[in-house]
Amino acid sequence: MPAAEIGIMSPGLARATVCAAVVLPLVLALWWGWRAGGGRWRRIRRGAGRWILVVACQGIALVAVFLPINGTYGFYTSWGELLGEAPVAPRHDLVDIHRTTVRRIPISKDNPHPDGLMAGIMMPGTDLRNAHVPVWLPPQYFEHSESHTRFPVLYWIGGVDDTGDRDNISIPLIGPALQLIKTYQTNPFVIAFLPGEIRGGQDTECTDVGGIDQQSWLMRTAIPHLQQHYRVGRNRASTFIAGFSTGGYCAANFSIKYHTDFRAGFGLAPYFHPVYAEPQLSQVSQQTRDDNSPIMRVKNRTVPANVRFLSVMSTTDRSTWSNPALSYGQVWADGQDFWNHAHQMPQFSFILTEDGGHQTGTYTPYVPESLRWLGQYGL
Repeated sequence: MPAAEIGIMSPGLARATVCAAVVLPLVLALWWGWRAGGGRWRRIRRGAGRWILVVACQGIALVAVFLPINGTYGFYTSWGELLGEAPVAPRHDLVDIHRTTVRRIPISKDNPHPDGLMAGIMMPGTDLRNAHVPVWLPPQYFEHSESHTRFPVLYWIGGVDDTGDRDNISIPLIGPALQLIKTYQTNPFVIAFLPGEIRGGQDTECTDVGGIDQQSWLMRTAIPHLQQHYRVGRNRASTFIAGFSTGGYCAANFSIKYHTDFRAGFGLAPYFHPVYAEPQLSQVSQQTRDDNSPIMRVKNRTVPANVRFLSVMSTTDRSTWSNPALSYGQVWADGQDFWNHAHQMPQFSFILTEDGGHQTGTYTPYVPESLRWLGQYGL
């Protein structure tokens, strides 16, 4: 594979690095053992000892790099979390949810897709990596009685490196959505998985900057194409937006800025002002920052009254809640500041947890409640 095609997220690159980390010390161990004097067992012991020493040094070097980064960004906040302990889903509602009447559309025996169907569409205006937009269609989409029904739609935006194809892997949405639909806790709805960027390695924060007009692409290309190709809502009452991390920021920004287009939204681990990497950082104007800053709108009390947005944040997530995390000299985490100014405003709701860092496992347990929260507004 040409070097230009090997991305930092490439599984092949990851496998090659792991193999090199194991094989190179083994080759050195065999070399040292062969050069050692004495009998066969002495050579084996000496080679094994050198191999253990090299591997131990690799491990220490990894830890030495990992700990300061983790200390800054708070990806893991406990040893149990690092070792893969599953987070506990909340057993009761952590935010007020008012039950509303939903459409009870039974799934018939001859339904060809009783668990829904993952479809998709290729979009113009992006690079190839981000062109495919997966679309999950609920079982009721295929009922004959609903052949002319337009369903509510949730536009989901993943983290900045997530393609649409990775979105549901990072944060599983389909399982919780199907369960809520089958138990009549929400209306049957469609999920469109939008990419976190439209040019590989170009972090435009869902804004128009540096000639990469991601915001315009989302509003003028992606959403209209999806409305044309699928029976999804075309008005505010049936259109919702949500996301994780950078996608959570995008959802917060769009919920406020395009409040006539989206009925409600939620963000998992969001932040509330755009944080650019290079080369966009040197290209962005102050006007673009101001036009896309939910926290500035909150502080200036210029949030429209019909906005409804739920923020799900861990108070131990340094990349979301507190202020030490920096990116290219910019403050990244502003969740606490946003909460201080917004938690008494009727437009905003919050779920705050005290455990977990800035990783998908921290926030996945809150997906069902977040979807139910949208359900009260028509999802």
